[in-house]
Amino acid sequence: MTNMTHDELTIAINDFLAKQPLVVSFGAGVDSTAVLVGLHNRGIVPDAIVFADTGAEKHSTYLHIIRMQAWLESVGFPSITIVRYVPPRAPYKDLEGNCTKNETLPSLAFGHHSCSLKWKVEPQHRYLRSWAPAVDAWNRGETVVKAIGYDNSPADQKRAKKTFAIGGGKDAGKYTYWYPLQDWGWDRTECIKQIVAAGAPVPPKSSCYFCPAMKHDEILELSETHPDLFARALEMERIARDGRHGLQTVKGLGRNFAWADLDLAALAAKRDAAAMEA
Repeated sequence: MTNMTHDELTIAINDFLAKQPLVVSFGAGVDSTAVLVGLHNRGIVPDAIVFADTGAEKHSTYLHIIRMQAWLESVGFPSITIVRYVPPRAPYKDLEGNCTKNETLPSLAFGHHSCSLKWKVEPQHRYLRSWAPAVDAWNRGETVVKAIGYDNSPADQKRAKKTFAIGGGKDAGKYTYWYPLQDWGWDRTECIKQIVAAGAPVPPKSSCYFCPAMKHDEILELSETHPDLFARALEMERIARDGRHGLQTVKGLGRNFAWADLDLAALAAKRDAAAMEA
């Protein structure tokens, strides 16, 4: 498809999607929001939009979902279906509870991805296993097209090669994974430009508020904009450090550093100085 013109690519995709259900995996961040905007621009209406809620998103992310629901309604798109992992017997109901009850950190802090698979990927698969359009497609021997918001940056192109199917397990063969932002050539800057032009809400960065992948500036921003969530993240880190397992291979949520050890005042001063020089 890379040698097709824009119009030829659009026609080919529309023809393909006319035969198979299209599901947008909505992460409530810039990229997945831009996917919805791009689909609307091209007259492609998804059959479902699914968001897997870990129970640990920032308040601003949940607010974005509410605002996005209104925009979707205004353009005639289906509303966002929110799914969750429900532990069958465990004494917790979200990812934060999972970590604190077991006195540990999210698996990403140890270089693994099991928390994402358990709390993000599997709930979507479980929902779609009984979703009528998906069941009908599978009975016809077809796949469900799942649109993933990886933009056209080198980093996201690398992520796309690993594919969302890494967590698909027995379900992986049921899906055709599509990265529309890469087909359209949209990087993050273009995504934001297109979201604004469409009159859709521009989202904050989406992640769990204790995500080990957060950088220093993001942790600082969390401490300033969501101090209650920052305090809960520090408490998770403390429980893991002082708990029955301890932290043997990592220092804290930052893997090679503990969030509690960050000098937030120094980080803020550095940020403000950079802003004055810009």
